[in-house]
Amino acid sequence: MRDQVKVRAWLIVAGVAILTSACGGGSKPAPAGGPSATAPVASRANLSLDKNAYPVFSDADAGADPAVSAEQGGKGFKGEGWETNTSFDLIGDPRAVKGGTLRNSIGAFPGTLRMAGPEWNTSMNYMISQLVYETLLTLDPTTLQYVPLVASHWQISPDKLTYRFRIDPNARFSDGSPVTADDVVASWEFHTDKTLQDLYFFTEYTKLEKPIVESKYIVRIKAKALRWDNFFTAAGMRVFPAKILRTFNGAGYLKDYNFKLIPGTGPYLVTDADIKKGSSISLRRRNDYWAANHRFNVGQNNFDEIRNIVVRDQKLAFEQFKKGDLDLYYVNISKEWIEDLNFPDVQRGVVLKRKVFNNYPPSTQFMAFNTRRKPWDDVRVRKAFALLFNRDQLIKTLFFNEYVPLNSFFPGTVYENPDNPKNLYDPQQALKLLADAGWKDRDSEGRLVKDGRPLQIELLYDDKGHEKWMTVYQEDLRKVGIGLNLRLVTPETSFKMEMQRQFDLIHSAWGVGSPFPEPRDNYHSSGADVPNNNNITGMKNKRIYEICDQYDAEFDLNKRVALIRELDGIVANEYHYINNWYAASERVAFWNKFGMPKGTFSRIGNFDGSFAPGIPQLWWVDPEKTQNLERAIRDKSSKLEAPPVEDHYWEQFSKDPKNQLGTGQMK
Repeated sequence: MRDQVKVRAWLIVAGVAILTSACGGGSKPAPAGGPSATAPVASRANLSLDKNAYPVFSDADAGADPAVSAEQGGKGFKGEGWETNTSFDLIGDPRAVKGGTLRNSIGAFPGTLRMAGPEWNTSMNYMISQLVYETLLTLDPTTLQYVPLVASHWQISPDKLTYRFRIDPNARFSDGSPVTADDVVASWEFHTDKTLQDLYFFTEYTKLEKPIVESKYIVRIKAKALRWDNFFTAAGMRVFPAKILRTFNGAGYLKDYNFKLIPGTGPYLVTDADIKKGSSISLRRRNDYWAANHRFNVGQNNFDEIRNIVVRDQKLAFEQFKKGDLDLYYVNISKEWIEDLNFPDVQRGVVLKRKVFNNYPPSTQFMAFNTRRKPWDDVRVRKAFALLFNRDQLIKTLFFNEYVPLNSFFPGTVYENPDNPKNLYDPQQALKLLADAGWKDRDSEGRLVKDGRPLQIELLYDDKGHEKWMTVYQEDLRKVGIGLNLRLVTPETSFKMEMQRQFDLIHSAWGVGSPFPEPRDNYHSSGADVPNNNNITGMKNKRIYEICDQYDAEFDLNKRVALIRELDGIVANEYHYINNWYAASERVAFWNKFGMPKGTFSRIGNFDGSFAPGIPQLWWVDPEKTQNLERAIRDKSSKLEAPPVEDHYWEQFSKDPKNQLGTGQMK
């Protein structure tokens, strides 16, 4: 799915990567990122690659309030009896150069830029959330171990129910105000405000009691019940300024902040002037970012501007990229990858192709039934439609065998249930299921009918490019007497109708918002009859309800894996979804002017950096490559060095037993 990819919170212990949304970018391959951008400074090739050359906390406590004692987390705090992490490796490359503009394309302008509430969970908003805001702690994308962020230290009580965080006294919001424990309290109140109409955040954070301020820099959070991910939830809370949050309630935020952002502590800003409705959204690097020199950020956040330009037609985006009007092009069409990306600039190394294999959890792409409507409430009907979808043939004839059939909701990970049905094309079995469900008579036109009504369904979709395979499915259904009406709408309309449950069958995709499975939001019955959450199909299953509760309370990783596999099997056999396909990599094409670290993305990073560090965070405009590119553009006979298309760095890294990913739970 190319446009507004919805993001679900979930997984990874062993994964691979796949498509989310398309991107691209901006005028001729502007060597320094565009004429209005600050030019990158000279090369930094001689800088140390030793992590120990970079402090975890630069200028520790320099911004501390002198009125706060060391015992209360102020200046002189030694961290005795507290935990922190000072052993993690570099994420970015210290040789990265600051400056320039990354011009990226998006297929649609988001319906909102709010960071919570109805319809906020698009990949664009997740990118903004990653770059403008910060959480108390974060996860090292290489190990999934906790790393300090807004909080420098933490404590976990012996009963694993109470957590204390020491706020870094240097932490500052973009308006210059210091971060305090009271901001954490206000952020909890914001996320749990019922008038915000965000069931996911309300459910997650009401598992925690209201935080308690112990001092300006120390906040205490207690969980209401023992769960393996309580600390993960508390540590992952985004911190917003209390002085602003307390000027409105959730309803006020929904009304006044549709296209307006609250100040954050992250490395980028989005101002009112950066939001050009229907046209583009720019993120601008802060020159006063408080943690710029911390080890975690070394080599990250390099572009002065990340410009996301709306290009609604994917063919147009591809042509703009070929002309050099966009810096990047996310390739989610196999024909483009295999055949179209072979023009002269690719052959000369002026434009590069890269296929990245890492541990980014695969997205899921599907057609989803609205089981609140008849006859889609009948599993026999839903299964019949799945058996009439000839995925193997489509993958072979239309997609150059670049994909494999999707048979799991946790594909390519340890959570995938290997016994899930494979749903091979079987019209005879499909017709038997339909007959058992009462669809066995035919009218004069040969259509299947029941009680005088023909069997027909409307498929809602938002990308015209899907029609090449949807029309094949439409014809296969017609052959057995089923009508399929294809309804193309804008991505904004599709997303709204999906969240409001205004569809029979909808083509959609879920990206990933967390490295661990969180099945409650997608499949728990509490969201079945409530709009604006990820239970779009109306899933109601008693055993899934039980599994969600058992999973939450289970500290043993192997047992959690077994529970998710069981849930995966149940969801697969309920046939609420007609699953499509997925790839074992992410594919991107770009002009040959960028530097990047080993692996292209981080270990669990994705193309747009909306999940973990990817292109926006880790790449930079390389001055030497830029000069070479300029010469090659002028001299059509010249060639540039082209690295291998496939990058298997993280795939190979993961094979070493000592490089197993962490679990994100409390020790």
